[in-house]
Amino acid sequence: MAGLARPHGVRRRVPVISARTRLRSLLRFRRFQSRLLVFFLGLFVLVQAAIFISVNAANIRNARRQIDEALEVTASVFERSLRERNARLVGAARLLVRDHGFKPAYASRDHGTILSALENFQGRIGADVVMLVSLDRVLIADTLHKAKIGSELPFPRLFSAADESERGEAEAVVFLDGRAYQMVVVPLLIPVPDAWICVGFLIDDRLAAELQSVTLSYVSFLKGGREGEWGVLASTLPAGPRARLSSGLREGDRESGRDGDEYVSRVVSLAGDTGGAMTAVLQRSLDEALTPHRRLQAALAAVFVASAVVTVAGGIGIGRTVTKPVLALARRARRIEEGDYSHQEAAERADEIGHLTKTFNHMVKGLAERDRVRDLLGKVVSSAVAEELLSKAIELGGEEREVTILFSDLRDFTGLCEGRSPKDILSLLNAYLTRISAVIDENGGVVDKFVGDAVMALYGAPLRHGDDAERAVRTALGMLEALDGLNAESREGGLPTLSMGIGINTAVVVAGNMGAPTRLNYTVIGDGVNLASRLEGLCKRYGVAVVVSETTRALAPGLEFRELDRVRVKGKSEPVTIYEPLGESDKIDPRILREMEAYNEALALHRARRWDEAVIRFGDLKREFPEGFIYQVYLDRAAEFLQSPPGPDWDGSHTFHEK
Repeated sequence: MAGLARPHGVRRRVPVISARTRLRSLLRFRRFQSRLLVFFLGLFVLVQAAIFISVNAANIRNARRQIDEALEVTASVFERSLRERNARLVGAARLLVRDHGFKPAYASRDHGTILSALENFQGRIGADVVMLVSLDRVLIADTLHKAKIGSELPFPRLFSAADESERGEAEAVVFLDGRAYQMVVVPLLIPVPDAWICVGFLIDDRLAAELQSVTLSYVSFLKGGREGEWGVLASTLPAGPRARLSSGLREGDRESGRDGDEYVSRVVSLAGDTGGAMTAVLQRSLDEALTPHRRLQAALAAVFVASAVVTVAGGIGIGRTVTKPVLALARRARRIEEGDYSHQEAAERADEIGHLTKTFNHMVKGLAERDRVRDLLGKVVSSAVAEELLSKAIELGGEEREVTILFSDLRDFTGLCEGRSPKDILSLLNAYLTRISAVIDENGGVVDKFVGDAVMALYGAPLRHGDDAERAVRTALGMLEALDGLNAESREGGLPTLSMGIGINTAVVVAGNMGAPTRLNYTVIGDGVNLASRLEGLCKRYGVAVVVSETTRALAPGLEFRELDRVRVKGKSEPVTIYEPLGESDKIDPRILREMEAYNEALALHRARRWDEAVIRFGDLKREFPEGFIYQVYLDRAAEFLQSPPGPDWDGSHTFHEK
């Protein structure tokens, strides 16, 4: 309820919508064309995506395999280039050893003279450092550290390798002042070995660029440190990949590895003497290798976009070829629903849609014919009976069912016809039957037949309701109101007024199609039908407009009734209690209730054989309510019984020997 707060701690329950339900709601399309378009486009995208992904994966695998194969060859070229460079360095060192100008400088033992000769030689061969070392591995002169004399060299293993070699020569990568040098050692022969000549070239970006021109790969030199850390000494890589190289190299990558997805690498270990391990990394760009494949991808993307446009256009076109005639049929169906059968759809296509259109046209023709039959039948019988006849196989026979039967008849209609033209009589009769039929239809009844000015109506056949008996009684009261309205109009038009009698009975009867195979009539037959007809005839006997049987009265609890009598009608041996309906139970005038109370007391005296008292009571009612014809009936009957009392087997009923 608005304005009431939720109790503390009570959570509002929010309906949980499952993912499947949400998916179904998303996939629920209001138009078939949208569904068809989404299906074709989705299928196209799925196929193209699968092709694109598979082609891209194959291209990447092929590119990596080609790069791996190229790097395998490149590594061999790189190692051969280093060996050739070492050989050139050794050859350059040998030139110094054979230089006749250097030996006198060495023989002078003057540090300045020796250093000057080394610098001159360094300039001629383009070396970065030249050293002279004694056989006991003590530095004599160093062009890199000119003032440094007599110190022990930091790369003893290089000299050990030279001692062990056949020619007393060795080469290795050494580190001086944290920088890497490609160093060669050759003996100074005078004529026997007397010292070592060391010639070194700096490993820097120039060397890496020189090797890149030979190997056609990116070349990087890395120095190994503690805990697997690597520092980049030289590289031809761009700045970004160069910065990531040292962090991306792992111990397991020393043979072959990859730097992310940008470069495919090949790691080559270099012989080092001091200061940590030395590694060369040869790399080729995966993006550069995939450049042709990128162009292929761009072409595929262009084809994909063009194909998607064609697919969408084709889907829309195909969808319209289906939805356009279907929508036309839907519009036609709505017009048919409104009762318009005049238009026929053109069936020009030879496919299934054309066949559907032809079938639809045949169906429309059949519906039009059926409605014409129903309209015609509905004018002959009631619409409910027409539906019953059209919805089932038409055959003779019926079924037992409880039905309330209503008979109505105009009083003295034959006398009213005298002296009047048939046209006026027919006009008045049609007006009467029209209004009466409308009341019957409003209460769910079915007009079984018209017999002149008489009407037979059914409640409970062929249509059932839970309150058919009460509907019939309400119909009778409504018919009286409709007749009052018609009489008011007749008096204004100078036409005669009408009065009617209505009999109602509820009983189990046989309902169904009666007659001959060539001419059927849906109706009901049985004793209950005859009783309803007899009750209609009793209306004038008691001066009332409606007479209802006890079975009907028991099935109409919402209405108030006055008991009229217990009678035996012609053709019946068992007495039947009959009643007059007074109206809604909660709408009865208190004056009528007082009248009914006095009437019931008088009726009880009559049936108790106290006719003298009954005469007094009925006489009082007659004087107070002079329009009460039934009081005179009981006054006459009581006076007769006073003169000639009935036998001891009298049960309070009255027998009628005529209709």
